[in-house]
Amino acid sequence: MLNLKIGTLTTSLLLIATIAMAQDDAEMEKNYQEKLQKKFVKKIEWVMSLEEAQKISEKKGLPILAYFTRSYAP
Repeated sequence: MLNLKIGTLTTSLLLIATIAMAQDDAEMEKNYQEKLQKKFVKKIEWVMSLEEAQKISEKKGLPILAYFTRSYAP
């Protein structure tokens, strides 16, 4: 009987954690999409790798602006 209760509790906790993570992912995606609509995002040529940024920087003689965040990354 105790094993059944522990198993049920464990399953419930895993289910709650899975639902919470899915909600967090949905909220992060929403925040990410909202951030993409900001003016500053559209005014700058954004790239996803340092190597690509270095090539553009060297070619155009521009500095590299790094924007690090996890809060909006799905």
